[in-house]
Amino acid sequence: MNKKEKPLRWDVKETHLKSFVKALQISDSFFPVGMYNFSHGLESFVQANIVKDVDDVVFLLNDILSHQIAPADCVALANAYRATEQSDLNKLLLVDEMLYTMKLSTENREGSVKTGKCMLSNLLLMIPDSLILRDFNETISTGASPGNYSVILGLGGYLLGISCSETMMIELYSFSVSFVGAAMRLVKMDHYTAINIINDLHPLLVDIIKNNIHKVSDEMYSCAPLVDIMSIKHERATTRMFLS
Repeated sequence: MNKKEKPLRWDVKETHLKSFVKALQISDSFFPVGMYNFSHGLESFVQANIVKDVDDVVFLLNDILSHQIAPADCVALANAYRATEQSDLNKLLLVDEMLYTMKLSTENREGSVKTGKCMLSNLLLMIPDSLILRDFNETISTGASPGNYSVILGLGGYLLGISCSETMMIELYSFSVSFVGAAMRLVKMDHYTAINIINDLHPLLVDIIKNNIHKVSDEMYSCAPLVDIMSIKHERATTRMFLS
């Protein structure tokens, strides 16, 4: 290495730091999106005595990530990111509608739209001059498109200068933390256990990104029937701590 060159870890790149702090901002639990209100079906699994302990939580989380979030939400996010890069509003709206139809329970659809609209409201404050963001917002305001969280995150990730892979990691990490946070209130678990669960997920999250980032929208699917059934049951539960 040339003596005049700084080691990579000590290099200060202003553009990277600006995009990095924006990535931190939209992935932070302080950011008002409302993920903490959702258990993503876990509450029903606990009530039905299917999920009883930490091992069950980990198994269910891995299953949802692998068979719902990865092939549906992550692929939608990547395609929304690509559509924004190409200034293709019609493609963005198509991906939004496709993802919405893959969410079989009312709670999942409503949760995706509620968090999506919260994300959109905040992005409008952060990027007020974006034409495609304003056009997408107007379309959602008329009810012509639902406005799913993953699609809006993909849109925002591109506009904020965050790479597609990093935006997908924000999606996966936010979901995982939300799920584990709900588990801490539903199953006997401490913070150290929760941290270990997230740590152990890292290889899976990376694999999900590598395997889904280049997929086209026609390759989207969701296949976790028991999760969908338990989510539908949750809608009819008389006592609920979470919105899903």
